[in-house]
Amino acid sequence: MSPQIISPSDLEQLLSSYEYYEQEKGQETTLFFQLLIWVEQKQMLQMLVERICQPGEIIIQENKPGDVLYLIRTGQVAVIKGDYRRPTILGFRGNGEAIGEMALLENRPRYATVIALNTTILWCLNREMFHQFLSENPAFGLELMNMLSARIRESDDERLRGSVREQQQVEVLEDLSKQATHDPLTGLFNRRHLDKILDGEIARAQRTGSTVGLLLSDIDHFKEINDRYGHKAGDVMLQELGKLLKKCVRLADVVCRYGGEEFVVIMPGVSMSTLSRCAEEIRSRVDELFVECGSDQIHTTISLGAAVFPLHGSNGDEILVCADQALYQAKREGRNRVVICPVRTVSENSE
Repeated sequence: MSPQIISPSDLEQLLSSYEYYEQEKGQETTLFFQLLIWVEQKQMLQMLVERICQPGEIIIQENKPGDVLYLIRTGQVAVIKGDYRRPTILGFRGNGEAIGEMALLENRPRYATVIALNTTILWCLNREMFHQFLSENPAFGLELMNMLSARIRESDDERLRGSVREQQQVEVLEDLSKQATHDPLTGLFNRRHLDKILDGEIARAQRTGSTVGLLLSDIDHFKEINDRYGHKAGDVMLQELGKLLKKCVRLADVVCRYGGEEFVVIMPGVSMSTLSRCAEEIRSRVDELFVECGSDQIHTTISLGAAVFPLHGSNGDEILVCADQALYQAKREGRNRVVICPVRTVSENSE
């Protein structure tokens, strides 16, 4: 029967862990050298079966029966539990060490899986030879029990470290996911994610015959804040405005940083009156806001343009264009105001 070999990528993962293990482990004597000496003294070498394993070859399979003890002549192996792709690494073994002793001592299936990290040459001892050695070397049995107890403790420690590493990996993935969808300065959704949310809400509104309101806002004279107080003050202003926007809207609404000093609020199922009232509340509360940055008290105002699906467009792009036109009108009329996009007539749409 041909040997079972794990994939090169899974082997590479184990090798990376082994390199870290090699840096961390201390010097230790190998207990099983005594067994090798005994075999030589007894002139039993001819009774040993030699096994040569390829890199990545599974030597021992977890939960499988086994009545052979392997002594490692040359090479290194990994001892793992669980799936090869996300294993819990219990440890590593090298020259002069043994694998498979637990199954012989307990007469139970294999406790773990053992995989060759490189070309590994093994000597195979059967149960009878191993028990003969133990009966003639009782002191070895005591040392073996101490060593196995230490290994169990090390395995428990490694499981704990593995759990910590898995949690760290989850946190890294979550962080990467958040970076892809959130603005790092304000913590709000970013422009890329805004497009997905808006398209999804409009698709839902089309199915249910509902509405989607959209507010596009822009801080008035934001460049002057940066020029007068510095970019750090501008960042603080953006952060505080992001917090204020979230306080002014409903739980179902979504606040996004559109870019620069522009923000968007998506309001599913909103009426025109509620949209207008929310926009005016935002404008009023920003007008009352003073942001502290060092010894400075910074004040600003905000202009907003509003549009509603399906009244002002049939898709997200059209709604954004209408809201942008309304925002431009608010700026043109003196800033610090709300403008609702007018509803175009059939003749205006055809021009």
